[in-house]
Parts: sequence; structure tokens; C-alpha cells
Amino acid sequence: MVQNRYHRSESPLSSESNSIIESMNKACRYSPDEKKERIERYRSKKTQRNFTKKIKYVCRKTLADSRPRVRGRFARNDEIEKAIEQECTSGGGGEEGFDDNEVDDNWMSNFLDSFPQI
Repeated sequence: MVQNRYHRSESPLSSESNSIIESMNKACRYSPDEKKERIERYRSKKTQRNFTKKIKYVCRKTLADSRPRVRGRFARNDEIEKAIEQECTSGGGGEEGFDDNEVDDNWMSNFLDSFPQI
């Protein structure tokens, strides 16, 4: 009698774990009504998705907009001075030895060449 009391199949924990293991082995299939409800819920949530950018902190956005930038990145005062000096020494941003129209033509042809020919 003492041996039966400690037998593994009769303990409440083992019967509970066995039922959990059995439920894990079976694939959970939904009834047709449950399946329709779940598909309906998925489709309704899919239509409500919002991928637009939402600004959480307006004060941070205004501060970032007011800060000086160089090439799209925030810049320090000394970096701003260097950027201004480089623009002044480069002669207005044009390339040396090229006519402005020639540079524009080269840019356009390079752009068109990047697409595959039909």
C-alpha cells in the first residue's frame, strides 16, 4: 500500500503535467465559427494599421528644427564656420573645369543609365 501512494501516475502533479503534455501534442483546430471570427478580427485590425509618423514630443521637434545643420546632421558652431569657409573657397559650389550645363547633362545620362534597357 505504501508503494502505491508514491506511484507516479496517481500523484496530482503528474496527472496535471500529463494533461498539459497531451494538449501540447494535439494540434489546436478551431471550429468554423471561431475560424471566421479570428479571420474577421485579423482583417479589421489590418485595415486599422497606422504607419504614419506621429510626433510624441512637439517641443523636441521644434528644438531640432531650430538647431543648425550641415549636410542634414546637427552641427556645432565650429563645424558651421568650417562649412561656410569651404563653400566660400570652392567658388560657389561649381566644379572646376566643367561647364554647369555639361555637369547637368552628365548627371541626367548617368541617371538614365542606371535603369535597365528594355
